[in-house]
Amino acid sequence: MLYFQEIFEGFLLPDGNNRMKRNLIPDLNDLMENDIETLTIIDAQKGSQQAWQNLFKWHFEPIYSYCLNLTSGRQDMAEEVTQQVFITAAVKIGSFKSKHGTFRAWLIGIAKNKVKKVILKEKRQKQLQSIERNFQKKEDNLHGTFVHEILAELPAHYRSVLEEKYLKGLKVDEIATASNCTPKAVESLLGRAREKFAQVSKQMKDKNII
Repeated sequence: MLYFQEIFEGFLLPDGNNRMKRNLIPDLNDLMENDIETLTIIDAQKGSQQAWQNLFKWHFEPIYSYCLNLTSGRQDMAEEVTQQVFITAAVKIGSFKSKHGTFRAWLIGIAKNKVKKVILKEKRQKQLQSIERNFQKKEDNLHGTFVHEILAELPAHYRSVLEEKYLKGLKVDEIATASNCTPKAVESLLGRAREKFAQVSKQMKDKNII
């Protein structure tokens, strides 16, 4: 510490400018903390497990708090995202460059992207669940006007796979066997068909057709 103090004495101005001294002398504590973190990051990039544990300990709570704010206080989502952030950071620690920003800012950037992906995934799941409910509503009568009017607007390959799955009640494997393709191909087709069904349904409702 004395060594650093001697170096920083060179920043001192003549007595007539004492009022500027504080602005020119770096905060020793901040400098030491930054140096410790930098060295720890370098060690982590070299594969030190202890170094990574230290980084995790220093940044976990702030990152979790940030994720909690981004997810509007949803603890389950915040915990999931925080876990993903540190897993990603551990895998990509070698790509971190301090010249582009602080380690905390790097983690924040990862967290922001993860939250966006999780929210988008949840939104898509809700849309699919809504589509499923449309098919399963007893009051709409699956064999009645609502579903059939929408199905009538779909391309034949979408309409066919949806009818086999939801109107006839066939399983994916059964549809695959009947159409001479793989279950994975059927699931992919079903996914696209459901998205098209939702799109057409919305368009028809906007036009007050249904």
